[in-house]
Amino acid sequence: MTIAQPLTGKQIGKRTSIPADTCSYIVAKLVARGLLTCLNPGARNSRLYWLTDFGIQCRKRLHQDLALVCEEYDLPNVDWSLYGWLCFSHRSIVMKTLASPMQPSEIRRMIRKKKAGMKISANNIRDVIKLLLENGIVRKVFLRKKVHPRYELTDSGHRFRELLIRSETTF
Repeated sequence: MTIAQPLTGKQIGKRTSIPADTCSYIVAKLVARGLLTCLNPGARNSRLYWLTDFGIQCRKRLHQDLALVCEEYDLPNVDWSLYGWLCFSHRSIVMKTLASPMQPSEIRRMIRKKKAGMKISANNIRDVIKLLLENGIVRKVFLRKKVHPRYELTDSGHRFRELLIRSETTF
């Protein structure tokens, strides 16, 4: 597995198929050894971890020893605390679903198609949309001949969405 962007412990566990408690233990050990650092230490949930300079050097050395290609990755200039907040399941699924201007009911239908077992109501989605509006991640869009507004991602919302989608991609 290659870590190509900051990930939460849960995302690391999913990508490596390591149980959550074991993954949490391993991440804590890597932080203690100075290989990883937490980008949003004030967060109680969805803490994001990224390689320290020492961790990057170790990764390069490991790739050299195994004759593997080591790709460089520059951290994008985003608010990592806000991104960590977006990694929560309901917020992240709404973000990943918002590919075009949509109403909360449309978002719910799309989520039900993608993840049949996901328990999320239209009210949950409205609450998430309200929080995303407050944080400048989505904006209201009024379309012609439509009474209710649609919601679409702002530029920062698109960057966050891309990061969320990439966090699930295996390399």
